[in-house]
Amino acid sequence: MTPDYHSDDFATARLEDTVSLRSAAREARATLYAVLNRLELNDLEGEEQPYIDDCLGALAILEEALR
Repeated sequence: MTPDYHSDDFATARLEDTVSLRSAAREARATLYAVLNRLELNDLEGEEQPYIDDCLGALAILEEALR
C-alpha cells in the first residue's frame, strides 16, 4: 500500500513513524551519493549530466528534510 503523504494520518504520524522516515531518507541519501559517484566517474563525454543534476536535486531535497 502506498502512503498518502497528504492525509491527516500522515500529518499526525507517531514518533516511531518519523524515525522510520528519517532512516529511510538517510538510506536514500546514501544510495544517491553512490549513484552520483558512479555517474561522475564514468561520464567522460558529459552525457550523464542530466542524471547527475537529478541526483544533486534529490540530494538537496533529502538534506533539507534531514535537518
